[in-house]
Amino acid sequence: MTRRSSARSRAVSEEFDPISGLLAIGVILGSLSLSLPFLWTLTVMVAGMTIVFFINRWLREQRLQRLRRQQLLDLSPSEFEQRVALLLEDLGWKQVTVRGGSGDRGVDITAERDGLRFIIQCKRYTKPVGPNYVRDLVGALQIQQADRAILVATSAFTRQSQLEARGQRVELWDDRILLQRIDEAERLRAAQQPRRSQESTLLYAGALGLNLVLAGFALLFGGLPISHAEAQIEQASFLGVTANAPASNPIVAEAAPATATPRPTATPRPTRTPQPAATPQPTPTPTPIYPTATVFNGGNVRAEPTLKGTVLDQIHAYETVFLLGRSADGVWIRIINPRQQEGWVHRTLLTLDPAIEAALPVITPERQGAGR
Repeated sequence: MTRRSSARSRAVSEEFDPISGLLAIGVILGSLSLSLPFLWTLTVMVAGMTIVFFINRWLREQRLQRLRRQQLLDLSPSEFEQRVALLLEDLGWKQVTVRGGSGDRGVDITAERDGLRFIIQCKRYTKPVGPNYVRDLVGALQIQQADRAILVATSAFTRQSQLEARGQRVELWDDRILLQRIDEAERLRAAQQPRRSQESTLLYAGALGLNLVLAGFALLFGGLPISHAEAQIEQASFLGVTANAPASNPIVAEAAPATATPRPTATPRPTRTPQPAATPQPTPTPTPIYPTATVFNGGNVRAEPTLKGTVLDQIHAYETVFLLGRSADGVWIRIINPRQQEGWVHRTLLTLDPAIEAALPVITPERQGAGR
């Protein structure tokens, strides 16, 4: 009980609520506004909101990194196999095929890299993987006549497993290596999309420029940030000097002689022009409202709900997409990305609310055009 409560308190302390941060800054600025001019209060407010925004952005990225392994454990075995296949494809592997299921003979995925044929076995375990799985994979390597084999797990491998794989054509990918491969795929995708780095640079530069412009206006039109009390003292001193100054003799302008005002003539009344009848306006067609989801991990947008589907575009982490429907097996979700590209993505790439996911309509490949 103590461990669970401490873990919960640690998780809460690691999260940062931007609304609470803005409220705290509002309280601080409320007290400062009593002693600072308006322009300087506005400048400090914008700077505070900028700090809250970037702190929340950084903490969110750190929290997503910690949740990656937990989200891999939340996948079903078949979904974990699909996720590994997507990872291999993002890393540039060819001929990636999922073979998991009954009768797979210890082979979940087959793929090719650098002209070599690989067989991959996936284990979604929380406990260390024993050496018997390594021996089974070595046997499957001989039966399948593949060049190399990989054993992928969401946990660690025992010392005996590592000794069993030594000298064999078997690679062991534990949870640490798996997360490194996911990060590598993200870097490759970022290298293919230089626009993302440009957008981040423009965001930081825009925020900095906005704060500098506001500070410049405050300094130009408001002067140095002196308190209202000092400003009132200076104003009272100025008014006192003005009131004590001798009044100048007023100059009275000589009145001009009055002239006779001509009598107004009768203005003819205009004839009434008939108003045209109002043209009825067409009733606007309501725009459909789709549910949304946040991209957890970047990937490809495909024309068909399969790994062999044509790649139409990509989605990137932290983007928001519109949800149109799901495949019959629930593994693929049809979406519209921020670049207005419609297509299928694997459900493990999105952070989905269970209630929203359950309410999505089932779309078959023949009906996929009717989603928009």
